[in-house]
Amino acid sequence: MILTGSEIARERSNGRITIDPFVPEQVNPNSYNFRLGNRLRVYTDPPLDPRTPNAYEELEIPAEGYVLEPGRLYLAHTEEVLGSRYYAPTFAARSSVARLGLFINLSASLGDIGFEGQWTLQLYALNRLRVYPGMNIGQMMWWCPLGEIELYEGKYQGSVGPRSSDIHRDFEKTATRLRFPGLGADSGPELVGGKFAALSTASRSFPVPAAFAVPAAEFAAALDPEDARLLAEQFAELRATVGAFFTESAELIGRTAARVALAQETRRLLTLRLRDVFGELSGRRFAVRSSGLDEDGATASLAGVHQSLLDVVGPDGVLDAIEECWRSYYAPPAIAARVRAGDFDSAPRLAVIVQELVDAQLAGVAFTGLDAGSQDITIEYVEGLAEELMAGAAAPYRLTAAEVPALPVAHAEVLREVIRLTGELRAARGHDVDVEWAADRRGVHLLQVRRVTARRTRPAESPFWTSRLYFENPPAGAPLREVAAVYAGYSAKRGPAHRLAGELGVQVGRGWVVGFTGAGLHDPANAERLDRTLAEGRSPSCVLDFGDTLRQIVVPRREVLRRLIEVSGATAGSDREHAVIVRDFVRGDLGVISRRAGADLVVEYTPDGLLALNRGTAGAEAIVVDAAGAVCAPDSAAPVLRHLDAIDRFTTAMQARYGEVTLEWVLDGDALLFVDYSVLGADALLTGGEGVRISDGAASGPLLTLSDDELLRRLSIGPAVSIDKSKDVTEYAELARLLDKVRGMPEPPVVRASRPYAVLSVLIGSVAGFVFEQGSALCHLAILLREEGVPAVAATGLDEAPDGAQAAISAGTITVASTSRSHDV
Repeated sequence: MILTGSEIARERSNGRITIDPFVPEQVNPNSYNFRLGNRLRVYTDPPLDPRTPNAYEELEIPAEGYVLEPGRLYLAHTEEVLGSRYYAPTFAARSSVARLGLFINLSASLGDIGFEGQWTLQLYALNRLRVYPGMNIGQMMWWCPLGEIELYEGKYQGSVGPRSSDIHRDFEKTATRLRFPGLGADSGPELVGGKFAALSTASRSFPVPAAFAVPAAEFAAALDPEDARLLAEQFAELRATVGAFFTESAELIGRTAARVALAQETRRLLTLRLRDVFGELSGRRFAVRSSGLDEDGATASLAGVHQSLLDVVGPDGVLDAIEECWRSYYAPPAIAARVRAGDFDSAPRLAVIVQELVDAQLAGVAFTGLDAGSQDITIEYVEGLAEELMAGAAAPYRLTAAEVPALPVAHAEVLREVIRLTGELRAARGHDVDVEWAADRRGVHLLQVRRVTARRTRPAESPFWTSRLYFENPPAGAPLREVAAVYAGYSAKRGPAHRLAGELGVQVGRGWVVGFTGAGLHDPANAERLDRTLAEGRSPSCVLDFGDTLRQIVVPRREVLRRLIEVSGATAGSDREHAVIVRDFVRGDLGVISRRAGADLVVEYTPDGLLALNRGTAGAEAIVVDAAGAVCAPDSAAPVLRHLDAIDRFTTAMQARYGEVTLEWVLDGDALLFVDYSVLGADALLTGGEGVRISDGAASGPLLTLSDDELLRRLSIGPAVSIDKSKDVTEYAELARLLDKVRGMPEPPVVRASRPYAVLSVLIGSVAGFVFEQGSALCHLAILLREEGVPAVAATGLDEAPDGAQAAISAGTITVASTSRSHDV
């Protein structure tokens, strides 16, 4: 709607339109005539460049006029100061001037609400034309805006005289706006994370403090290629070992991530973006928050696993905070959260939000539908910033919408507005929402909105509980979360065996299921309860299982509490429930495996421990008891022989219940503890000669030595390789290279290794057979080799046999052509 001439004059009198000097006779039916000022600017150094300032000269128009040459641009100005903070201005040439062939603007006739100054005109003549200072040259119109008004505060504000182009000041600003998108931009969660994407959408209809995002691609670009390669290797090892070396891996990952830094050019551009969005930066305070690409999804929020920093001061503080947020992506709680979800991708998927800090008088969170079946709005808030509330370290005011009227008036007014905004957000999004907000003297501001992914079906009945694994059930209704499948597997398989052991007087190791909230775990009384519970075990170390993809983490018992906090990310005051299985890690003096072979009892043992024996990373001594009770045993077997009756009795009982099995034991001082068992399919154990044959059959092929014992041992200790062959570790880069090497040979090789490492199962199907310097016939690999019919023997004295020499395995004997040596097993 355009203003008429009389309305222009009236609004000018009311101070809502600026025209200075004002001459009533210059008012037209729906415009105001403005005059040409007395100065011109002309560019002097073509070609013009929008990225840099362009040289010009300034001319004064004399009283007798100045002749404009055709085809040349002249920058002129209005004599009047014109503008409005209430109406949108446009201008055009007077028709009588246009009829002389003079353009007074080439393409920029629209002004901004809020601009006040002398307007720059772009004069372009089709003919040689004389112009005079003070001549009526154009007319200004004003229009009624529709919608919320944002006043112009740009670079041309308050102009006096003609202004040449300052587009160079916008060139990088435009680039940084695209590179670091602001609120309202159409940037999806795959670029800026769910948190910023939701906030950006909400800002179109709700009050959101000024902000912009640093997309995840900036994080990826900041990683040195060598560091990116190291991270990929470290996450591949986490996957291959299923987190068994989580502590060591997390430490290596953290050291690598500590080197990530913003490039100098990126720091410069981010500083420009800060000035663009927030203006003067000196002493300005900001909130710098993480926005993970996998956060705030439809089914999981990953809330709190990444860093957010409040009260960050100045541009340098913001840049440092961005780097700190990036590093938090590779901190133990964030790594553990992704690993528990089965995500082993090393690439950074984290954007960062830079936002104006609200100097909050009240701040908090609001939930809709927090309790299952409820439509009420639940609010928790504190006075001041909500940093401690979000970290679970502050005791908040907690209430529902129905309780607001009973509050002090100052609080009630803010909370009624919070309730209104939260209700509108729920209606707009069509699902329950979790809203973070802050209120200052200007009103309530929306800081974050996400989908409610975990309803509180009940308050946490117990912030801390324990139950003995295999012998007690967890509390009724206790959520086991990510560890549920592991618990079910342990209970279904090992539970009956452990209880049978108890009935037969056989000792077993201790284990517990531990449930906790952040508040419970940080309570000193519960920490003392946990310490007393773990002290019931025999060992100074424990094994932690957090889920299918994060298991068998061995830690000192005194560090269990710290590790639970670190891996779960449980903060003080948090009521999110977690569960973990903690088992006594009894390494003992000897690792022992027992098995019936027909009428014989075969017992293997090693001082290297059960894990090493089971995973094939240690050699073993063997005891054989025949059907007549005759015992064949080495001199070192005395500690095991004292328990031979118990081993025989329980191995027989287990075989009667489950069929062919191997039993795993630990000899700890004078105590022999049953640990676990494996049911064997078509496996057939072979005995004979001077030792134990590993796997029967005949095969030949070129000899291939695998000498990286540390790699093979490390991968074999983790639970990724199992007798049930359910895990695949071939994605690990070193194993992939090994497979490529094996499969690239002209014929399947006979692989030579120092031990029957469990991880070598990945080669089954690609090799002719195996020869080991030391071997166990009861370890996992041995069982798999017999089931698959892959010949394998244990032999020494092959040090001089070169790789590539033809080797043949037959009836427990290996012959290498180049040495003409045969080795009976």
